[in-house]
Amino acid sequence: MRIVTTVFLLGLLALGLQSCDWLIPLLRSHPQAPHLPDQNIILFRPQLTATGSQPMPIAMQHAMVQAANESLKNAGKDTLRISRWCPCDSSLVLLEGHQLDDLLINGREMASSTRPSGGVSGNPPFADITYNPTANELKWPELVGEGSLNYILSLPFYHQPKDAIVKVPLRPFILPTDSTTKPFIIAITDTGFQPGLYPAANGQFWVNPGESTTSDRDQNGLVGDMTGWDFVTNTNLPYDSNGHGTLVTSLIHEQLRTNEWASKNVRFMYLKTYSLNGKGTLFNNLCALSYARQKGAQLINASWGFYSPKESLLLGYFIKELSATNRVLVVAAGNANGDLERSPFGLVPSSYYRNLETNPFWPARYSGAYQHVITATTIHPTTKALASKHTSDDFLAYSVCADQNYSDPFVNVGVYNNRNRPNPYCSVLNITAPNQGAMASGSSFAAPVVTGRLAARLGETWTTGKRDVLFARLENQSATIPAGTPQLPTLRSHPTLTSQINAGRYIKRVEP
Repeated sequence: MRIVTTVFLLGLLALGLQSCDWLIPLLRSHPQAPHLPDQNIILFRPQLTATGSQPMPIAMQHAMVQAANESLKNAGKDTLRISRWCPCDSSLVLLEGHQLDDLLINGREMASSTRPSGGVSGNPPFADITYNPTANELKWPELVGEGSLNYILSLPFYHQPKDAIVKVPLRPFILPTDSTTKPFIIAITDTGFQPGLYPAANGQFWVNPGESTTSDRDQNGLVGDMTGWDFVTNTNLPYDSNGHGTLVTSLIHEQLRTNEWASKNVRFMYLKTYSLNGKGTLFNNLCALSYARQKGAQLINASWGFYSPKESLLLGYFIKELSATNRVLVVAAGNANGDLERSPFGLVPSSYYRNLETNPFWPARYSGAYQHVITATTIHPTTKALASKHTSDDFLAYSVCADQNYSDPFVNVGVYNNRNRPNPYCSVLNITAPNQGAMASGSSFAAPVVTGRLAARLGETWTTGKRDVLFARLENQSATIPAGTPQLPTLRSHPTLTSQINAGRYIKRVEP
């Protein structure tokens, strides 16, 4: 009897503790994505010249690192070295050094939001670089903002069974046969593309004008970047060895198939930033974002991210550059991560981890600061409408799918998925899996549906990338989905979603 009473009282105590919102932050672990040790990412300011500005010369970068090392050595600290440069953006540099994780590296804010036109007036050879031992801070005036840890990023999705992708012959990338003078470019920062797994999109690649397969004619530092780049191996063939990028491509492409303009003009730019194990680095993804901006991608699909209570200001700056040049970044809201979400005896409710307000996932949280970021998650119906006047797509209530993130301020749109699958509405058919009928789920697959729908419905008359303007245009459009139902807006809303998604907005995925 005492055991039963004790268990009962402990249960009441656990419920009581869960109801104390002020106590939850003390009990929870703070999810923090891992990072590559002893690495730090920095961004050099442009150098002003008589005719404008240019990237900081490599020789001057080396001189600055040497000056920084003098300050560190005088304080008895370990020195730094340049590990690598972003191949298409020499201002983006990866530093290495012992005990670099705890070193704060701070520069100054840019005078404008884009490079190379930004910078500071006067442009001395370089200002003094000083080290503050009390704060363990390196003051480096010729950098943009502050340095960033090189976080290890993940792809927010689940798939069963967790096998390698199906083996198919390695097909070449086929260049488009339909010519277009003004392609609408969708950059996909992911694991690459495997033409043999989804032949329907082969032949719809973006082609880098003026480049050749064997030389760097456009002088961007990349030899033969005809359709994009593999930033993992630093080569010009972004083949997919994981399957995620190919599945993301298929979801974008299926939104375009019934649109004649999109079929002729939309082009896919493949920027491989994730390897076979589905892991990537912040450095490679920043480099890919810079490439997409330079080459004029209107839409960038980013089905990835990382958890951190503190933002990476450097990532924020690159998104600021995208916004200033009217590029739209469509991102995944994020999923549950059991390795990072721990609390004593499970007292912290899962809702605390799924809410982006209390558990930040980046870049999804940047939708609060930038109108050019659209954060997407997946929804499912919870209560069916029984009245005969309702169609099969009308329900009394909806909710975000289990284990996917939500937030009224930061999640902008839900994706209402296919209904005739296992795990209804929350899964997609994994065309890359060896087992026919295998499924995959996650906010990874909400973002590409939104990306594809934006291109299909608005690409032909694209004028601005501001989210509110794009959503207003979608709300004023109609789409017959599925065939035979009344005309419904492309972007819909439902009151039961307003606590999880801004304005309760959602898009229904086109059936494959």
